[in-house]
Amino acid sequence: MPCPPIRAAVLDLGSNTFKLLLAEQSGSTLRLHHEKAYPVRLGQGVALTGKIRPTTCLRALRLLTRLQRRILLFHPDKVFAVATGTLRLARNRQSFLLPASRILGHKISLLTGHTEGRLIALAARQLSSTRSPRFHIDLGGGSLEVIDSRYPSRPTIFSLNLGCVAIRDSLLPHHPASEKTWLHATARIQQSLKKLPRPLRSSHASFSGGTGHAYACLLQGKNIKARRLDGFRLHLTKLDSLINQIRPLTLSRLRRLPGMPADRASVALSAFLVLREAMVRLQLTSVQLTTHGLRYGVWLDQIAPVPLKKIIR
Repeated sequence: MPCPPIRAAVLDLGSNTFKLLLAEQSGSTLRLHHEKAYPVRLGQGVALTGKIRPTTCLRALRLLTRLQRRILLFHPDKVFAVATGTLRLARNRQSFLLPASRILGHKISLLTGHTEGRLIALAARQLSSTRSPRFHIDLGGGSLEVIDSRYPSRPTIFSLNLGCVAIRDSLLPHHPASEKTWLHATARIQQSLKKLPRPLRSSHASFSGGTGHAYACLLQGKNIKARRLDGFRLHLTKLDSLINQIRPLTLSRLRRLPGMPADRASVALSAFLVLREAMVRLQLTSVQLTTHGLRYGVWLDQIAPVPLKKIIR
């Protein structure tokens, strides 16, 4: 007997953006009604102070109130909200999580780095249009997750405090950065990445996160819908060229670059540096972008009555 359609909302409360997915699954088909990333910068300053700023918390709660209105209008059967890197690090996380849970009328699950990685890997593995590569990389505002599927039945998950917001705040706060600051940041990132395995030969990987969107928009010199980038290939040589192009720029000039997404200008350089060093560490000459991030992993793990075979946008 076929399963009845199920409507649900998944909210990913990230360090730089809140991502909302409203969808309905009928059989093995998922129809998207709304999918959008909302800039919020919840992680701003957390890497330095260990606390969410009161003004940032208020801004995030106001956004959450708007998103809750949209969720209610959708009339979902289930609502899942998850929190990640910044809220794992912030000592005053409850100052956000408690009022946020009241606004949503649902408990917010604070994911461990391992659980976040597992859900990201689940989405990458099940929703990939091609054969799953050995590695999947997800770069958020608060953390970097790397999933090594050398042994697919028991992947190894690494969660590192190398999110683009955290690195900007702690290592690259000024634009442009001095040569000394740049070299220090690079060395610190390389040291953290030593926790990752170093393949003996060139490898393959998929990649998720807003950094891929910023890369593609800057290369094209115009804004591109993120959902159109599934399968887009990000090359290390072009990433190096992009880093060299934007390193000398002030923040105001970065914001004026053709194609630069408005919410990515202040974190673009730190994000590109982390991604570059991760690719070098993993012997990657390119990565393939996927738009199926954490929120899809939550759907597959918590909501989907049967595996997904088709997604209609």
